[in-house]
This record gives sequence, structure tokens and C-alpha cells, in this order.
Amino acid sequence: MKIDEDTKQFIKLRLENNTPEVEDLTPIELREMRASMAAVPTEHQLQINHINEIKIKSKNRELKLRIYSNNDNDDQPLIIFFHGGGFVMGDLDSHDLLCRHLTKKSECKLISVDYSLAPEHKFPCSLEDSINAVKYIFENNKQIKFDKNKVVVCGDSAGGNLALIISILSKEQKLPKVRGQILFYPWIDFTMSRPSMSIKLDGLIVKKSTLDYFANHYLNDNDDVTNWKISPLLYSDFRGMPTTFIYGAGLDPLVDEGYALMKRLKSFKNEVYYKVYEGQIHAFVSNIVTLPTSIICINEACDAIKQIIRKY
Repeated sequence: MKIDEDTKQFIKLRLENNTPEVEDLTPIELREMRASMAAVPTEHQLQINHINEIKIKSKNRELKLRIYSNNDNDDQPLIIFFHGGGFVMGDLDSHDLLCRHLTKKSECKLISVDYSLAPEHKFPCSLEDSINAVKYIFENNKQIKFDKNKVVVCGDSAGGNLALIISILSKEQKLPKVRGQILFYPWIDFTMSRPSMSIKLDGLIVKKSTLDYFANHYLNDNDDVTNWKISPLLYSDFRGMPTTFIYGAGLDPLVDEGYALMKRLKSFKNEVYYKVYEGQIHAFVSNIVTLPTSIICINEACDAIKQIIRKY
């Protein structure tokens, strides 16, 4: 089993500090722990010229959108970003540094969506929020100032689930046109039946038991895990999907899902690229401070975004 040096050190520190397992914490405790990890040391901070937040309505919920821009152009390409966290944790701050890197290196405007979390807001709340955010963004493109013909969706883990569903709804013409999708280790099959679910290594952040914990909080008792709006990998007709880049982690129980999505998209003649960082763990891309391999992946993703945008 290949393990990168930064991953080895990260796991070693987790074990030495007796860091609790995700599934042993309540959602509130988990969010507090994740928030404590969001602090960025001075040497890792990245300045962006313009960052502001707006609030929008989704059903009877209020959502925040954080808008990042590094220049003043009115016709910038746009990334719509959905954060990971198992639908239970994560927010605008947990992925702020990642969003700054994506904004600066892709030369795009970026909007991060602060969708509602479970178990307070179970399925389909996060998806409804994401759909409503996308509709709002396109309907207000003149005020937000971006080129609506050059929009890419992006997400990690649970956010990859939401981004993929948004892309599907876009190709079904139920949402405006999305030109590409960037998916970091997406969680897209709640049957959790693939061989990589058996990956075991002391100190991993995410194991199958972790995913079971998240699923139990996210889903209602009567939800069907084969519903494609829960498990978008199981969607029936992937014809006409936008250009897709998928980045996986070799030590991640979800790695087989990214590979399966690549195979399914290719079988429908879509343009899809897939890369696995063999020695990395789940969530490495949002752990920039402690897992510097993330920067390599982020740089590749930004090159991919530029490649998609150049076509339009």
C-alpha cells in the first residue's frame, strides 16, 4: 500500500494525538472540530482581491453564497463550488483556502454555496439548496458579473455528489448550461458496495463506518439509496454530459466510485479525464496546510478548468 510522506506524517499525528473518529462525535462536535482545522497559518494564506457574501432564500431556508474574484472583469468564467463534509459538516470557511487557490490559479470568479446540513436538514434539502443557488446565480448574472456561457461546477466528496447532479440536471435542460465539472473524490454511490470500501488503515479520516455515519444522518428512513438523486453514479443515461475531470485518492474508500463514474461516462462517449493520487487519503485537497500534495492536484484542476473554458 503506497502512502505519501505527507500522508504518513498526518496519520502519525492523528494517532499520537488520539484524534477521535468522526463517527464517535455528534454532528455539532464534528463541526466544531472541522472549524478548528480551518485556521490558516500566515505562510499558507492567499490573498484574493475581492471576496463578498450574499444571502438568498431556498425554500424556507436562508443560504449564504461567498463570491471570490481576483480581477474586475465583468465577463469572467465562473466556478460554482460545493464543499464536502458528508452532508453533515463543512461550510464556507472549511473550504475557503481551497476556493482561494481555485480562484487565483484558474483566473475565474468562484461562488461557494453554503447549503443546509444534516441531520437538521436531511435529503433532499442540500440538493434543493444547490439547485436554487444555481438558478439564482444564473438569473442574477448581470449583477454578479460573469460569463454565463463559461460556467464550471466543482465539488469534493459530498460536494462532488451535488456537482454531478447539477451537471445531470443541466444536460437534461432543467438548469442552465454547465460546460464542465471538476470532481474531487466524489461520493456518488450510497450502496457503498465497491471493493475499495474495505480499505483499512489506522488513522484514516474516512472509512466505510464514517460514510455509514454520514448516510444515517443524511438520509430519511424511507429513502432509496439507488435513487440517482442520492447516488448519481446510478443515473441511467449519461449521454451529453459536460467535460469531466475526476481526481481520486488511492487510500480512500470512495476511490472505486470515481473510477466507475469515469467508465460510465466514457461508455456514453463523453469527454472524461481521471487521475488517482495513489498515496493520498480522502479530503486531501481541502487539507492544504498539512497535505501539500493537494497543491499539485489543485494546480492540475485549475489547468483543467482553463482547458474547458478555452473551448467556449
